[in-house]
Amino acid sequence: MKKINWGIVGAGRIAASFAEALKSSGESVCYGVASRNQQRGEAFAQKWGFAKVYSDYAALFADPNIDAVYIATPHMNHAALSIAALKAGKAVLCEKSATVNARELQNVYEIVSETRGLYVEALWTKFNPTFRKAMEWVAAGRIGKLKAIYADFCIARTAAPIYSDPDYPMNRLYDINLAGGALLDVGIYPVTAALTTVESYLGSDAGEGLLYPEQIDCLARMTETGVDAFDSIALKFGDVVANLSCSIDTECGSVLKEARIVGTEGTIILPYFWMAQEMELISPDEKIIDTYAHPFAVNGYEYEIEEFCRCMKTREAGLLVKETLLHTHSQSLRVIRVLDAIRGKIGLAYPFEDSGYVIKEKTLCVKEGEKKKNPSVGKDITVYTDGGCSGNPGPGGWGCVILADGMEYTASGGEAVTTNNRMELSAAIAALSAIDQNEKWKEKPVVVHIDSQYVKNGITTWIRSWKKNGWKNSEKQPVKNRDLWELLDELNERLNVSWKWVKGHSGNKYNEMCDSLATKESLKYSK
Repeated sequence: MKKINWGIVGAGRIAASFAEALKSSGESVCYGVASRNQQRGEAFAQKWGFAKVYSDYAALFADPNIDAVYIATPHMNHAALSIAALKAGKAVLCEKSATVNARELQNVYEIVSETRGLYVEALWTKFNPTFRKAMEWVAAGRIGKLKAIYADFCIARTAAPIYSDPDYPMNRLYDINLAGGALLDVGIYPVTAALTTVESYLGSDAGEGLLYPEQIDCLARMTETGVDAFDSIALKFGDVVANLSCSIDTECGSVLKEARIVGTEGTIILPYFWMAQEMELISPDEKIIDTYAHPFAVNGYEYEIEEFCRCMKTREAGLLVKETLLHTHSQSLRVIRVLDAIRGKIGLAYPFEDSGYVIKEKTLCVKEGEKKKNPSVGKDITVYTDGGCSGNPGPGGWGCVILADGMEYTASGGEAVTTNNRMELSAAIAALSAIDQNEKWKEKPVVVHIDSQYVKNGITTWIRSWKKNGWKNSEKQPVKNRDLWELLDELNERLNVSWKWVKGHSGNKYNEMCDSLATKESLKYSK
């Protein structure tokens, strides 16, 4: 295999760390770097030995000599740049977080499917030999029954700008317009550690219902710029509880930079867990059972580069590899879904984000005499929804139709790994979210026609008991899909909604339309 010509998008600190490791890769060539700041780009290229410098990202993507792209810009444009690179035929390694929200990541996966490209989130912890060994210990039962996970990543940085650049008037960590804050930058690591530990313990075939937290709680301290400075996070997976924290304004040396994975027979302690080079396994009475050390060959970035190159070799050998098994698309999506839920809890939204639902409109040709017959003409807003998945859990999709003011509006979406019930809930949430954001619609009565008794009965009857009993069902078990139920409940309380059950696949025009939309979305993730 010929050496891989790499192009780096962005010329900041993280890009420099990546370039340092890239230079040591015997399978890679430091070919080109793109920076909107020409001077910074040229200095970067000279220091790290890149042959070409591009003043804009599109020029790098258009260069036919570049095989692979590493995206190291601020979070807010990761999705757009990844999509552009994939469409240009490049293999993409995108710095974490891969996107700002789950909807963006699903959009990226759609392009991966269309282009048959290779796409990997550069979450370096997942490729780290020491962290991987810790997960092997968990899977092998060396700590016994998993009980608790503790992981903290707290640093203190000022809001002062790092560069003398008008595009970066402050440290990106504090800039809400760049998707700053603690959660996406450092909080992603504790969350990833918790989710990966649970999956290692239960097995990857346990199903999304067990691998996604049944309960998510969070408290945050916000900055004057509107981003989160400190987050205290609790995730619950059955009997396992994860206590996590992250910060950009609180430093406590190594104390708040450690992960502890606690079981009935022992505890794994990982200092600097996101970039661990050593760890130990101790007994409940603090005796050392085992130790492991794997010092970095360079700086820790070499392991994701090595794995990415291996994936490209596999593709060259004729096997269509779209992801790495060390950090799959489903795992990446699970992480960003949890981060979305946390942001929902603390009320953090970025100015450039929309609701995540693309509402498409279609004018209905309604004659004057037909207005009484047409459900889209009148005082009420009429909604139809449907959702489903293949495999349950498996790839899924949802669709909704909103009939209002003589117009027909549709929205749809999907996920790589989900359940029928989550898709049914997502369809209803999407429709009511769109109505809630429309000043003319939000004051009108809304009638939702849904073929899911689970959603209809849940939102009209069961939810009252669930909330009263601390989100426990009649069997005293945690309510599944609580994150979505809470979103739907909030919208249902805020709007004037009535719910009507409609029989599915019975010839109802709009129910069939929703079913078609959901099926198309599901197929996007089935390829």
